[in-house]
Amino acid sequence: MLIKLKGKKVIWIGDINVDQNKISELEYRKLDSTLKSFNMVQTIQNCTRIAGRGGGFAYSTIDVIITNCYSDFKSSVVLNDEQIGDHYAISCELQFKVEKPPKFEGIAIRDYSSNNVKAFQTHLANLDLTPLFQSSEVDSALSILGASLNKHHDHFFPLETIKKHEKFIFKPSEESLNAIKLKRRLHKKFKKKLRKVEESSCNHCNICNRCISAHLAWDEYRKQRNKTTLLTKANKRENLVNDLKTKSAKNDLKGIWKSIKLATNTSSKTNTQP
Repeated sequence: MLIKLKGKKVIWIGDINVDQNKISELEYRKLDSTLKSFNMVQTIQNCTRIAGRGGGFAYSTIDVIITNCYSDFKSSVVLNDEQIGDHYAISCELQFKVEKPPKFEGIAIRDYSSNNVKAFQTHLANLDLTPLFQSSEVDSALSILGASLNKHHDHFFPLETIKKHEKFIFKPSEESLNAIKLKRRLHKKFKKKLRKVEESSCNHCNICNRCISAHLAWDEYRKQRNKTTLLTKANKRENLVNDLKTKSAKNDLKGIWKSIKLATNTSSKTNTQP
């Protein structure tokens, strides 16, 4: 366990049932040796448990705070006014700074608008590549062609920096988008066949070729609709997990709660009627 946490800041708080006052006992020495091997220290010095024993009282320090980042501690104390059973509560106060994440994140994209694509295609059509095709040095010609295309690509499709809001936004995958497009096409196909049935004189007989074709189109659309719904839900879950991981890495607690509220469709302010 400690090996897995190597390189990370660790704070353990709890009852370990090894009295920190009995420094000569084997259990204490084993624990102390293990903690020292991982550069960890026990920070509670006073007694945390007072229990009646025989005609007197037994004092022990078995509720502890163990850490490898003691330099970040402002205090580590026993709360003598707070008692749980025969144990006193313990607390620690740390001094650290949580960086506030930026509200907007810059993302670099290229402007692939239809006008830019047309201009790029026109420019390529007018390029004179005859000298390159006549060159006897294939590698050199290929290198020059690649550099030229990259230069023209950067010219017609310049990089632009846009601002992405910290708010969690659902980003559908390519698979989800294709499933949605197919669902829409199948729905249009079903509506078209249904109109033919309504325009005919069969009065929805369900046995003519038009009715059977409409039913088959509906079944095909219905299956794709259900598949699209499952894909979308899975995609949203994956998006949310990735978003929470990203914000957790930045210590963005506010952003994490925003994402959870948006994903669960809950509002931070609710109006209750009497």
